[in-house]
Amino acid sequence: MLKISVGSTNPVKLEASREAFELTGEEVEVAKFDVQSGVSDQPTSDQEAIEGARKRAERAKERGDYDFGVGLEGSVADTNFGMFLTGWAFLIDGKNGYLGGGGRLLLPESIADRIRNGEELGPVMDEVTGRIGVKEGEGAIGVFTDGIITRKDAYRNALVFALAKYLNPELYS
Repeated sequence: MLKISVGSTNPVKLEASREAFELTGEEVEVAKFDVQSGVSDQPTSDQEAIEGARKRAERAKERGDYDFGVGLEGSVADTNFGMFLTGWAFLIDGKNGYLGGGGRLLLPESIADRIRNGEELGPVMDEVTGRIGVKEGEGAIGVFTDGIITRKDAYRNALVFALAKYLNPELYS
């Protein structure tokens, strides 16, 4: 059984982590820790989000005798085509780091403008949808895809992408 330590207490991130490792055929025991990412609450670049995910993974791994530390960080990035929402996964097993990214979803300009003005996506989504805790549920991704792909699904996929290097080390050497 693999013991993994997730640098978050968000139930979406915990379940995504469990599912990703189970998809590899492993039984997993998941521990959760509230750790700081060391980046802003709303990362606005891939580099910032990757750094935040890496720090979360490292800090989670340091909490005990775990096979993997897991860090997940959502982010937005402005492009010439608009602002996109994505997420990053970083895994660390003590000697190696593994990085995977999620898909990218174009945000409505009305929401992108609010983020550019300093607001965080989670509270904006709560206000726009009239719900509380969107980021602990389907997430903005789930809202905009009508639940076809949820925040958990997106993080799980980013984790599976990160695990590719672990599953096939000979191809990455």
